[in-house]
Amino acid sequence: MAALLSLTSCQAGSSRTARSVDSGPPRYEVSCPTQGDCNASVALLVGLSAPSEPTRCTAALIGARTAVTAGHCVTRQLSTGGACDGIWLGFAQTDGRPSEWIGCERILSVSTPGATLLSPDYAILELAKDTTRPSIPLGDRDVAFGEVVQMVSVTADRFYDDVHQVRSRRCVVDDNGQFSPWSATASRSIRVLSSCPIRQGSSGAPVLDREGRLRGLVHAGGPPYFAFGLMTLLPQPIESDDG
Repeated sequence: MAALLSLTSCQAGSSRTARSVDSGPPRYEVSCPTQGDCNASVALLVGLSAPSEPTRCTAALIGARTAVTAGHCVTRQLSTGGACDGIWLGFAQTDGRPSEWIGCERILSVSTPGATLLSPDYAILELAKDTTRPSIPLGDRDVAFGEVVQMVSVTADRFYDDVHQVRSRRCVVDDNGQFSPWSATASRSIRVLSSCPIRQGSSGAPVLDREGRLRGLVHAGGPPYFAFGLMTLLPQPIESDDG
């Protein structure tokens, strides 16, 4: 379990197609396994200003011009003043909507960095333009332990690094008490997702309840054979961590 706490789920890719901020939208492909099984509100987030390879995470729309992702997916931008230079959101083609890339205008807010992965980890982004794609409504109650939820992520194909697909997985919500041997300060806003393998690039993936409301964001995971992930509960106080 200690290994779980040392891993995050952002992906620094090996692609040679998207390296320069000046090159415009990335040339990664974002698609759906089937058109009837694709969330039009979830996007691949690409950070082209990373020092070597582009950062790749998942992001989700919560408004016509507002998206959420994991805070560590925009660490590079925060360290250089908080501008969104080089961040793009790529959406797959869905019924009636073409595929598209939308740039990020600015980072509106971000969680307070924590000492461990058992701290809230999220960022709110303002996009460069409005989109007609649907946004995910926020839930307003706690998430019960044992509740079955749906994680939606955009991750690279296992064989073709430039190809990404929007996929969903069912997970079970658990508390974070099992991590007490490693951290006595786990936030009340963190939940464990069990029976839920987390792949590289899943950071920022929205976690939805059975009504399709946003309940949290994935921000970390462990080795596949553990099938665990860590989720930041939403909505969160935007200005401060509840520690």
